[in-house]
Amino acid sequence: MTVVFLIVSALVVLHAEETAQWHREKGLAYYKAGKIEPTLEHLQQAIRLDPGNEQYYLDLGQVLAQSNAREAVVVVFEAAQKALPNSFRIQSALGVAYLAVRNYEQAKQSFSGLIKIKPDYEPGYQLLAECYDITQDWENTAKTAERLRALNAKNSHGWYYGASAEFGIRRPNGESLKTAASMVQRAMELAPNDWRPHLLLGKVLAEGHNDRDAVVSLRKAIALHSQDPKTYYILAQALKRLGREQESAAAFKAYEDARKNHAAQQRSLMVEIK
Repeated sequence: MTVVFLIVSALVVLHAEETAQWHREKGLAYYKAGKIEPTLEHLQQAIRLDPGNEQYYLDLGQVLAQSNAREAVVVVFEAAQKALPNSFRIQSALGVAYLAVRNYEQAKQSFSGLIKIKPDYEPGYQLLAECYDITQDWENTAKTAERLRALNAKNSHGWYYGASAEFGIRRPNGESLKTAASMVQRAMELAPNDWRPHLLLGKVLAEGHNDRDAVVSLRKAIALHSQDPKTYYILAQALKRLGREQESAAAFKAYEDARKNHAAQQRSLMVEIK
C-alpha cells in the first residue's frame, strides 16, 4: 500500500508540473531572475497547453516587448488573435504591436475596430490619433483628437494631437500657428512631464522665428526624454540660427549619438507558437 501511495503521489506531482499555470509561474520566476531563454520556453509551453487563455499570450508579449523583440511580439499577438478572435485585450495589444513595428495601416484597423466595439474607449482614440499623426494624415488626426477631447477634456493627448494637426495643416502655407500654440500649451498644463508637447512647442516657436524660446522648450523636452534624435537636430538648427555655434555643434553630435543608439535598439528575437 505504501509503495502504491508513493507512486500515485509522484504521478500527481508530475501532472501538476505539466499544467499551463505551473509553466506560467515558472516562466515569470525565471524572468524576475533575469533568465530570458527559460522564461520564453515556459511561457510558450503554457500557451501550448492552454491556447484559450489570453493572459498567457499577454505575459509572453510583455516579456518580448520589454526585450525590444518587436517583430516577435507581433507574431505572438497574431497567433493570439487567431485563437481568441473576440478578445478585446488581445486586439488592443496587437494594435500596439503593429504600431511598434511601424505597420500603421494594420494598427489603424485594430484601433478603429476597438472604437467600434467601445465608442468611449479613450486609449483607442489616442492610439489611432498617434497612427494618423505619424503618417501625417492631419485631417484624420484633427478629427480623432477632437473626439478624444469631447470624451475627456482633461486628456492631454487630445490637445497634443490637435496641436500637431494644426501645425501640420497650417505650417506649409505659412498660416497662423496661434491655435497650435494654444492647444499645445494646454497639453503641457495637463501633462507637464510629457516631453512631446515641449518638442512640439519648440517647433512652433522656431517656425515663428522665436528661436530663443524654442531652445528653452527643446531643452526641456530633452531633460524629460533624452533618447529622441530629432529633438537634438531641431535644437542644433535653432542654436545655429542664433549664432551659438559651439552649442549647435554639441547638439548635432548629440543627435548623431542618439541616432546610433536608436538604431542599436532595433533587435528582435524569434518566438515559436505551436
